[in-house]
Amino acid sequence: MKLSRISLAVVPLLTVFSTTAAVYQVVELEPSNISKATFAAALNDQGDAVVTGQGYTEYQLNDVNRTVVRAVNYIDFPLDVSTINFDSEVITNNLTPEQIEDAKLGIYEANVLNFFTLLLAGNPQLANQPVGRALAISQPVNAEAALLPLRDLNQLRSNNEFIYSLNQQGVAVGIASAPFSKQDFTPATDPADEDAEAPVTSTVWQPEAGFQYGVAVSSAGPVNLIPPYTELGGGFSRAFSVNNQNLIAGSGSVGLDEEVAATIAAGCLGIAQPVVSCLNTQQQVRVHAFSSLQGQIKANQTVTIYLNGYQERAMLWQLQADGSATVAQTFGFLGEKGSGQVYQPENNHPEVFYYSTANAVNDNGIAVGHSMYSDKDRTIRFRDQFTGQEFRRIYVAPHATLFRDGEVAAMVDPAEWLASNAVAINNNDIVAGFAIKSVNGFRRDKFFYYDIAANKVVFPQDFFAGSSSIPADINDNGQIVGRGEVIIGGTTTRRQHGFVYDISSDTFRDLNSLLSCNSPYTVVDANAINNNGEILATVLQALPRLDAKGEPILDESGNVLMAEQARAVKLRPVANGEPANCNTEQDSYERKAGGFGGFGVLLLAGFALWTRRRR
Repeated sequence: MKLSRISLAVVPLLTVFSTTAAVYQVVELEPSNISKATFAAALNDQGDAVVTGQGYTEYQLNDVNRTVVRAVNYIDFPLDVSTINFDSEVITNNLTPEQIEDAKLGIYEANVLNFFTLLLAGNPQLANQPVGRALAISQPVNAEAALLPLRDLNQLRSNNEFIYSLNQQGVAVGIASAPFSKQDFTPATDPADEDAEAPVTSTVWQPEAGFQYGVAVSSAGPVNLIPPYTELGGGFSRAFSVNNQNLIAGSGSVGLDEEVAATIAAGCLGIAQPVVSCLNTQQQVRVHAFSSLQGQIKANQTVTIYLNGYQERAMLWQLQADGSATVAQTFGFLGEKGSGQVYQPENNHPEVFYYSTANAVNDNGIAVGHSMYSDKDRTIRFRDQFTGQEFRRIYVAPHATLFRDGEVAAMVDPAEWLASNAVAINNNDIVAGFAIKSVNGFRRDKFFYYDIAANKVVFPQDFFAGSSSIPADINDNGQIVGRGEVIIGGTTTRRQHGFVYDISSDTFRDLNSLLSCNSPYTVVDANAINNNGEILATVLQALPRLDAKGEPILDESGNVLMAEQARAVKLRPVANGEPANCNTEQDSYERKAGGFGGFGVLLLAGFALWTRRRR
């Protein structure tokens, strides 16, 4: 394996390149010169992987002091200084005149590059170069790590790009927001302002149309998955899974309410910003995702706020041999009591905004995901947390959905579980998902598997009764991987650990308990598992701190500074491996409630990047 420049800098500081484990060996992926932090994304049976490189991130460290931490993890961000106002106080107060003059010429040290990228990322304005939050990095078995662009073909790292699935032929699918480029912008004249001065043309960073598209990347290159409805902004689509026949599962826009369309059009006239910028922003804030609805459901037992934007439906695309893609099938939603029909508002209840999305598809062409379900006979009472006013709403929530032969069907009983989501399916038609239920007064996520042929749902025992557990993938051997909450013995702090569950033996294990006792890794998530039992996981590990140009940061004595960081690794099964008996507190979990402490907040901050937009 050829070592990159960063590899050569940090390898002498690491005790091992890979660690032999009791059940799994941790194999470190080839370091890249793209991002300092990486997260597990997708893995195929050949062992080829794709990871997510973290770009700009912002999170809160302490609930009391409300300290906000901002960081840019991109290495050698392609900074464009042409639209920067070098006379601003924030620049003149932080940089020397020499540094400013050099920056104008595109010359800057690592600390200056870090300053400018943080400044731009934290101040999104028309004239400021956008700094994306994520990109995809290919990690082939027999080649160096490389950027895998979806829509950012000019590699300006201005947008967000995520890969979710990788098939045996190497076709990857994911989602990408609109990339930006510099454009001249001349504001339109405001018809209501008779005294308006002549508009002045300026240079702005303008996005492409289509705030978010699903993308398929094959040997022919990337192709946007265009939805059936593209009016007023280009529409939107998502892609979460691709099977070995290049059938892609996701969702896309099929329409837009006329009143909503009129409202958006009236507000996007090109006066304050380019029309495409306004349309992208307006449509983006109106999109549903399961993760965005979880908070409402856990707080009030029903969806209370409807974002009336593009009408979204689960879809399958077929990727063609020439690299093009066409919509193969569009599905409906569960609807009122699973009938596929819409609820007709009565008793002053608001209209329900129905949608559906497919998260995975197997080689049998069966797709799974979730869609909106309602029950007008189930009335939910809740109080507004700010005003204290009481409201009544009918029960509305997304639920795990089976998409097959043009039909939709539920998996989990909505009368028992508040909401549910199916995230993966194997070629034996076994589905993995999770559902929300009240446990000891708290609403928790609990993972399940569903046997389609037997029409049977099983909720295995996870870490403990009050733990939340969310699966990410299932292989054809019936092994499920994901993440769940643990409470380390003697504390009340909840942390996330990766898990593996085996259906045949009904065994649920913390992946950390399957590593060697002296492992320097903490597995915090497992995102993919192939049919060889290899797992693509995210770990926390003490690693050298790198500056904005990818060089190790030294202290005053010349020693490399270390910090706990997130990175994607591969867990490779050890032949005839047995769990080690380490006799540490990592082996025990207290059966009691608790909140995330400082460690937990830091951990979640890294994952907030992708949990917010996930499926």
